[in-house]
Amino acid sequence: MTTKLGQIGVQAFVNRKIDPNVAALSGAYTGKAVTDADGQTVVEPDVSGNIVVFPFIDGGRAVAEKYRAPGKKFWQRKNGRKTFWNADCMDDPALEDGHKALIITEGEIDALTSIDCGFHTTVSVPDGAPPVRDGEDPDQVEDTAPEDDSRGKFEFVFNNRHRIKRIKRFILAVDNDGPGRRLAAELVRRIGAARCSFVTYPEGCKDLNDVRMNFGPDAVVRVLTEAKPYPVKGIYLLSDYPELDEPRTYSTGWPDLDPYLRVWLGELLVVTGIPGHGKSTWTMNMCVNLARANGWRIGVASFEIPTVPALRYKLRLAASGVESKQWNRDIVADADVFIQKHFVFIDADPTGDADDDMTLEWLLERAADAVLRHSIRVLVIDPWNEVEHYRPRNESETQYINRALRQIRRFALKYEVLAIVVAHPTKELGKGGEARTPTLYDIEGSAAWYNKPDHGVVIDVPDPDLNETVVWVKKARFSWSGRKGDVTLQYLPEVEGYQSLNGFAPMWKAAQAEHEYQPTRPSKSGAYQGKKQ
Repeated sequence: MTTKLGQIGVQAFVNRKIDPNVAALSGAYTGKAVTDADGQTVVEPDVSGNIVVFPFIDGGRAVAEKYRAPGKKFWQRKNGRKTFWNADCMDDPALEDGHKALIITEGEIDALTSIDCGFHTTVSVPDGAPPVRDGEDPDQVEDTAPEDDSRGKFEFVFNNRHRIKRIKRFILAVDNDGPGRRLAAELVRRIGAARCSFVTYPEGCKDLNDVRMNFGPDAVVRVLTEAKPYPVKGIYLLSDYPELDEPRTYSTGWPDLDPYLRVWLGELLVVTGIPGHGKSTWTMNMCVNLARANGWRIGVASFEIPTVPALRYKLRLAASGVESKQWNRDIVADADVFIQKHFVFIDADPTGDADDDMTLEWLLERAADAVLRHSIRVLVIDPWNEVEHYRPRNESETQYINRALRQIRRFALKYEVLAIVVAHPTKELGKGGEARTPTLYDIEGSAAWYNKPDHGVVIDVPDPDLNETVVWVKKARFSWSGRKGDVTLQYLPEVEGYQSLNGFAPMWKAAQAEHEYQPTRPSKSGAYQGKKQ
């Protein structure tokens, strides 16, 4: 069926000071709403129609369409592929060699404005910017997690991930408002700040078409050519930096710990302790707290115990707050729903058929995929010694540990995740029969275990006869994220959880209160079946 831009469409673009021929070359046409054989309302080409159609051409064919009708009515064709508008320009070799930058706008009108001014490698996101509610700071709004990028708001990024990997430079020319700032932050997180530049609009302008309407095409060219890179490395003037606040910090879920330890996205946290003192259990409980309080997804690379059934058992306890002998079908189902929603497991293959060497490089590549697909906000590596560590013959263990921890820290900063590494102390610690609380310097391999992390935590059980665990914060790099000190928590062996000794209720109490399970009768196995009140 022939498509053509009719007079109403021509006038619509003229009103926006966009050459209608440029719009037509992009595939735009006019259409009208009709009822098909199935009784559904669809849009078909009509030169006299009053609906402007923007085809999303990907791979040389229209895979989706967006419609604009009088009265500011916007909608899209059902079941269209989520991709950038003008996606095929992403295959331009000049993007791969860095001679051109891919310009990303928030809407088709801004993208056409850019193209009309000579920037042909311009795309638009398909659904505009994520919303920001009144009173919210768009720079502090949580990421779209736990919704999968593979089928969520940023599915268009996932569908173009291979193209994005090849492109060297991006210019983010999104709207200068709250949702636009949030969209920019989400794109930077997925693309990487090192490849992104940001634009500055003249006063009174919100987007590229505003600039074109008010100041002309030369001003649009100036805005795009003067885009400034997000600071990543090197030396810059203060004016080169976009406005950023101190990182937001988050409670571990135990208020007693807040003065000493508040985690933040982008940091490296190292946890150690004598084997059997609960460092893995404490770490998993903290992750459940973070997931429950912030809606985060957690990526777990746990190589010492199998995910099913061992790790699942620990997470069921932490998620439900109910001891296992009181579990029933509802409790287990609710806990598994929570785990499915908030946890992603990094492993070679759940079936055991794969023969991948789980090196640090392999692990971080999988973690980067988990950021893109599942929007994980926390990465747990537990324990360090179970990762396959390959180092060149001319590299000492100390040099390797330094390099490896730098890799993890760079990963945390690049993807804005909290990276947690659980590491065993050296076996020399207990020799001679003298027990003592380990330090970060006792972790096998290097003093880098103290020097590199932003937080260093030691989990200690001074008296095995008491259900008390001491959480030592041995390092807090920044004053706004805590200070050195220790807090004693009560250990609850029946749920493998922790609560304050000072009257603060643990976070899992909220989950337990949701169920209010009361044991009613024993099952055939002897475990009590609870009844949900």
